[in-house]
Amino acid sequence: MAEIYQACVAGAARKLFAPMFRARWQNMQNIVNDSSFYTLIPDGYKTYYYAYIRQWTQWAQGFVPQLHRQDFFSTGIGYTVCDIFTKECMAGGYRFNSANAIAKEFFTSWDSDRLSEIFNQMYFFANAGGNAIIALTPADGDIYPCVYPIDRVVFQIGRRGKITRATIFNRFTAGEDCYYTRERRAVMNGENYYCVDIAKGTLVLSPSFQGEKLGKVPKDVYAQWRDCYGNIRPSTWYKMPKKMRSLGLYNVKNKSVAVALKDLPGYSDSTLHTALDVLYSIDYNYTQSQVDQYMGKSRALVPKQMQKVSIKQPGTLTDGMDFQQAIEYQPTPLDDDFFTQVPDNNMNGDLMKPQFIQPDLRGEQHKLIRDSDLELLAAKVGLSPGDIATHLGEKSHMTATQVTVEQDTTETSVNNKRALASIAINDMIADVLYFYGIDGEVTIEWGRAAVNSAQENEELLRDYQAGTLPLRTYLRKRWADLSEDEVEKMAQEIETERREQSAYTMDEYVRSLNGNSEQTAEYAGIGVGRGGNEDQAGSEG
Repeated sequence: MAEIYQACVAGAARKLFAPMFRARWQNMQNIVNDSSFYTLIPDGYKTYYYAYIRQWTQWAQGFVPQLHRQDFFSTGIGYTVCDIFTKECMAGGYRFNSANAIAKEFFTSWDSDRLSEIFNQMYFFANAGGNAIIALTPADGDIYPCVYPIDRVVFQIGRRGKITRATIFNRFTAGEDCYYTRERRAVMNGENYYCVDIAKGTLVLSPSFQGEKLGKVPKDVYAQWRDCYGNIRPSTWYKMPKKMRSLGLYNVKNKSVAVALKDLPGYSDSTLHTALDVLYSIDYNYTQSQVDQYMGKSRALVPKQMQKVSIKQPGTLTDGMDFQQAIEYQPTPLDDDFFTQVPDNNMNGDLMKPQFIQPDLRGEQHKLIRDSDLELLAAKVGLSPGDIATHLGEKSHMTATQVTVEQDTTETSVNNKRALASIAINDMIADVLYFYGIDGEVTIEWGRAAVNSAQENEELLRDYQAGTLPLRTYLRKRWADLSEDEVEKMAQEIETERREQSAYTMDEYVRSLNGNSEQTAEYAGIGVGRGGNEDQAGSEG
């Protein structure tokens, strides 16, 4: 890809911004290199991991070394897309539902501090690389959850779609010491087994795990080992605890169909897969706009009359030359800064002067290209344009239908991702309850990612007031992120308040009738309790 860019622009950006590219490369990539993990990938998977998954994850991190270390500025737009989807998928929160109150209370409190963090990581990793693997790891009679990106895991699935074999790579660091672990889990003869190897490496070089003998490890590394795996011994196969009825690995897919990884069942495509060309274009055009600004800030069109000997720049201008020498002699140091202005045949008497080429001469063109790229990117990844760039979602020129469609684009994508994630999460919940001996079924439910529009709320209210929409149905549609318990509680409070208000209104009405009965009777010409009035009324009759 870098070669394509150089062919297009002849390396202009590299020539101008080389120090900046080098600084960014050194700051972001020279400390930790992802190649150490890709060298551990088994040969049967390497081609796909290098061709697809590594490219996806690098764009998702916002830095592709082959481009951004020497040719491109990085706008980090790939990271932005994954981050937006993560926020949208987590918007509205989540809750756990169950008919069994004990099971619901247990899981709601089980590792509740980390579940939100794990779900955030899960969505980001799945959008970035296509898959995220939630893992339940046994340690000292307990289990704890964590999530791995797909560039740290290689797995296979069985006929039921569950993971039947997997290898997980991890790294322990303590000061200058760096150790790698290779955790293997497999179903063999209907039983679940696991084994963890550990070997010494560096931040950029990984071990081969082939016949290497490991002596004593530093205390900090040993502490990390115990915290992760308990008191098991390295390179020893163990049966999973009887209370774990699976390998404890749950595959969160980003898409239900994999186009790029058809030969790897269970794998999925990244959100960025079909948008890599647009990500490239965005960074390319942004870099080109920076080149235009850099070159335009100092270039000028110099009238031909100013280049005569009689109009010399006093003193030394550059490299020991005056203005005339700098213009005429080769190589000309000012070639890139000064150009001869085309003679004006319609002279109006104005004085000749240099005309600077301002950096914003092509600003409108760059903005048009950038906005077009962002709109195409939004269409390819399944986001509303306004979620990527606010100014693209301005509703002043849109009809109500267009606004609704624009809002629905992101919501539809989010609901698809949530549905796929819920499959893995519900399987994990069931296994956790089984491990701890809790009866009952618990499922996750996500809050509404987006709120209703004002028009939708008005329609719901009209239907409810007209009596065509029951109270509880109205509450569910009006506030979709409420749980059933919350809907029921709110409905009961409304009904109670309505009965009290109705009773209060009736009492006030009766009291008003009793207090005004005499006055009412007088107005009607009927005397009540006043002697003489009845006679008067009767005589008049």
